[in-house]
Amino acid sequence: MRIQHATKVPLRGDLRIVRRDATSLDILDVWEKKNVITYAGVEALVKLQAPNATFGANVQLENQIKSIRFGLNSTTPQRTDTNLVSEAIVSANPVRIEFVDATRVVGAAGTVEYVATMASGVGNGVTYREAGLFTRGTANDPLTTSGAIMFSRQVFPDQPKNSGVVLEFRWRITYTV
Repeated sequence: MRIQHATKVPLRGDLRIVRRDATSLDILDVWEKKNVITYAGVEALVKLQAPNATFGANVQLENQIKSIRFGLNSTTPQRTDTNLVSEAIVSANPVRIEFVDATRVVGAAGTVEYVATMASGVGNGVTYREAGLFTRGTANDPLTTSGAIMFSRQVFPDQPKNSGVVLEFRWRITYTV
């Protein structure tokens, strides 16, 4: 079953990056911008709202936003994107952070905020330029990509990461009317 996509979706995403000093946690810089919701992200929402046997028994579980992944490329995001352009690898592992209940905050009507923090010892030695929200897929492990889809993607100014810096990513998804 193919889902047709509307040209205007009543959905908005905003990514805020807070750069902090790792020792004092003082804010060094804040950057924020509206992000691109992918066509696959819209399809995931449709499947969440209207599960159907055609989509499989676990469709709602598989289409939940489960992780944020980080990359190195600054190519402009498109609604047709299906993955990061160049996923970051540190110590032979992709840089990904899983969302748990405490990092998924339901705010005002129609708003969910996902919070991911790269602590001082996480993801060092890389300059980040892109990030994407990904669904769970068929495996409950963000290091496994089986069936996971990219919900949204954003590029941002260089965010060099070392042990003296904490990066906080706050990704807000809002249904609008």
